[in-house]
Amino acid sequence: MLDCCHLVKRSAVMYLFFAPPKHHLGHIVKNKNPVVIIPGILGRWSFMRPLVNALSLDGHPIYVVKNLKNNLINIPASAKIVGEFIKEHNLKNAILLTYSKGGLIARYLIEYHASKDKVVGVIAIATPFSGSSMAKLIPQKAFLELLPDSFIIKKLQSNKQYNNKIISIIPFYDNLIWAEKGSWLDGALQNIKVGVSGHHKILSDKEVLLIVKEAIEKFEVKS
Repeated sequence: MLDCCHLVKRSAVMYLFFAPPKHHLGHIVKNKNPVVIIPGILGRWSFMRPLVNALSLDGHPIYVVKNLKNNLINIPASAKIVGEFIKEHNLKNAILLTYSKGGLIARYLIEYHASKDKVVGVIAIATPFSGSSMAKLIPQKAFLELLPDSFIIKKLQSNKQYNNKIISIIPFYDNLIWAEKGSWLDGALQNIKVGVSGHHKILSDKEVLLIVKEAIEKFEVKS
């Protein structure tokens, strides 16, 4: 029930703050890597607003991929959109801050649509790397793609070569990811389990913000 409250709150914020604020690209500190935001299904950048704005205030240039819209496009097509966005903006050493399905898009992107100098790392929060059986409750393509036995989930699991570019942040209990391993990613740079329960609540947790900032520092490339 508490996590549902966080879902409602974050959804309301998402539509109150539709356009990215000017400080996302107006307050930049030298040597801070660009951060590209990839939200979860049905989400926009502002669903992740507490984390996004904190990184912006630290001086990271924040990039929002508007063409993802509400993130109902399939994972391969979404990854291509993000890859084209990174090329269009000539980003180098980008860090992808992702949530839920966004982590799967990032995982596909670093394997098929990004050269080594384009993306240095991925921070994945509550990402269903093994899929989620709950997806069967919503008979829509964007959700069915997240089933544990879906083609795309199996495809991503079959190759662990790029998993060491990912830090996975895992809720103590995730009410939406119904899978044996949850958000655990084999071969990840780090799997970090936090003491917060809730697929949506995790985005508002202060400990998670600190972990995200530490993860950013691990990936940062100084010019």
